[in-house]
Amino acid sequence: MDFGLLASLAGLAVLDSLNTSTMLAAAVIVLTARRPAATGWAYLSGAVLAFYLVATALLLGASAVEGSVGEFSMWARRAIFAALAVFLVWLGLRRLRTRRKRPPVRLPAWVNPWIAAGLGVLTTASDLPSAFPLFFAVSRLVDAPIGTGQGFALLAGYTVVYALPTLAVFLVALRLKDRMRDRLEQFASGYGEGEVAASRPIAGLYFAAAAASAAVAVFVVG
Repeated sequence: MDFGLLASLAGLAVLDSLNTSTMLAAAVIVLTARRPAATGWAYLSGAVLAFYLVATALLLGASAVEGSVGEFSMWARRAIFAALAVFLVWLGLRRLRTRRKRPPVRLPAWVNPWIAAGLGVLTTASDLPSAFPLFFAVSRLVDAPIGTGQGFALLAGYTVVYALPTLAVFLVALRLKDRMRDRLEQFASGYGEGEVAASRPIAGLYFAAAAASAAVAVFVVG
């Protein structure tokens, strides 16, 4: 198998794994769930399984369309870069104004492991619009000379890498909850109370990245 394909998938998986939503949820579960271990494992299982099923569904759908419609891969890449540009513009606009940080999150008392598994699925679903690395990975797999089974196996490895940081946060928080409670509280409350100050330089960086992404979509992808 092509080493370049494996390296690119690994890099994309690492980018995808830097997902604060699932990490925050893991910290909140450890701090506030009645049964933090069981609830946390159920949440992680739901989130990871949903991610893998979505990834395989994207691969199957993209492969089917690519086989019947010419130049699918090119247009898929253009759509991804265009969506990324829009997302970066949105982030830039947010940094042009001061806003309050998110209030602390608490898990309702009625959340049990079964419900937590469903919450994991919902968290994964809500993160899909910003899952650009996964879309790139699927595009690479569609173009690669491999079978469907190999593609599924590679996506399983991708999913493992995706899950590792959240798993690490969960295990460390579970083991060191009492000693790290203050830090976990800060993390679970959106990095503390107060406001996020407006920053034109950071907003400018987002806008520059958006322009670069749009330029790639129009002039580079082909």
